[in-house]
Amino acid sequence: MAPWRMGWLVLVAALWTQLFAACVYGWRYGEYYAYGWYVPPLVALFAWRIRGHFTIREPDPLPPWLLVLGGVTLAAALFGLRVIERVDPRWTLPIWIQAGWVVAITLCAVHRLGGSRAVLRCVPILVFACSAIPLPSVVESKLVHGLTQSVVASSTVVLGWLGHAAQSVGDQIASQGEVVRVTEGCSGIRSAQSFLMASLFFGEWMQLRTARRVWLLLAGFATAWLLNVARATTLAMVHFDRGSEAMDAVHDTAGLLAFLVGSAILYFLAGRLDSAGGRQRIRRTRVERGAA
Repeated sequence: MAPWRMGWLVLVAALWTQLFAACVYGWRYGEYYAYGWYVPPLVALFAWRIRGHFTIREPDPLPPWLLVLGGVTLAAALFGLRVIERVDPRWTLPIWIQAGWVVAITLCAVHRLGGSRAVLRCVPILVFACSAIPLPSVVESKLVHGLTQSVVASSTVVLGWLGHAAQSVGDQIASQGEVVRVTEGCSGIRSAQSFLMASLFFGEWMQLRTARRVWLLLAGFATAWLLNVARATTLAMVHFDRGSEAMDAVHDTAGLLAFLVGSAILYFLAGRLDSAGGRQRIRRTRVERGAA
């Protein structure tokens, strides 16, 4: 492998390693991002799979002053972000700033290694990689609040259909003096995040076309919401009929079952989209030196 190619690959790998290292705190201590541990090895696998899609040509060398300026600016930016991370590892905005730098440099490297077609092929992998980055707290809190209200309201309606006179009170479901609280963990944000990652994974694994990936992504969000409404409704019924201890006993089992069912649904949908002829291909092109 040519030294200039190796240099770009080492730079990109080091930057993504830095970025994922900054996300470890959120993966370890956050409530909604435990799936993040699986993303880096899968990103490496997807990158390895498309290694043959790059054109074999050597671009014009970059000016030395640009390399020096870029290196100094990048080092200063990473140093500042690392200092902020040490002060407050829960603050995710600096991580997203770093992610912007890393994605931009990655796209630049991919363009020099393979041209514009390779850039388009790498975009889904970069989106999948960014799914492991914890959301900014402002965005996360709004999503949690909105999903909680939606799940509570919908579960109350379903309980009414099933013969339970229930009503929603904030983040609680009340029926005949009994109250079930829908916590943040049960709001649907965890399943929405997980199914977002799963939808992006299946789309890239099966190399679906862009439109089909979007449909799969929308299906992932819809599946997460529907299953969480079903889970909240089931737990509320168990609580109203058999008490809080019975609900606590089946709480984790219901969550695991919802995840397995949702994953199976997404896999089935991805398979159907794949069988419909939605694969995306890029042919490998060899360009000889000295060619016109």
